[in-house]
Amino acid sequence: MKCKEAYYSITNPNFSASVQDDDELVSFTREELNLNINYCITISVFSRSPDEGLQGLFEAINTLKESLNGDMALTDSESGVIFLRANGQLIINSHCRENPDIYDWPYELLDGDFIEKDMAGLI
Repeated sequence: MKCKEAYYSITNPNFSASVQDDDELVSFTREELNLNINYCITISVFSRSPDEGLQGLFEAINTLKESLNGDMALTDSESGVIFLRANGQLIINSHCRENPDIYDWPYELLDGDFIEKDMAGLI
């Protein structure tokens, strides 16, 4: 992990994550998803294959879910909300799950029980 002023980054062989103080983005995401969040983290997935990178990312997310008790969400520019956790409940985007030819997220790698909800169009 590297730290420069208000910027933190984590890098491993499969993905990198950077945290910046961006109050405008946090406020927008907080309002759009109705979540109590404090940071937005930019993640870049890279690896020998996309599947390998996503597997490493989802393993890291499982560790975060165990370590943090608060709300969280994983979003991207194409599918919008991939999943979120609000008030301890994990919710995956059924729109993505029902269209695996377009949105191929490895939901089976997420630990714990979840419910599905159509979140198409959010974010």
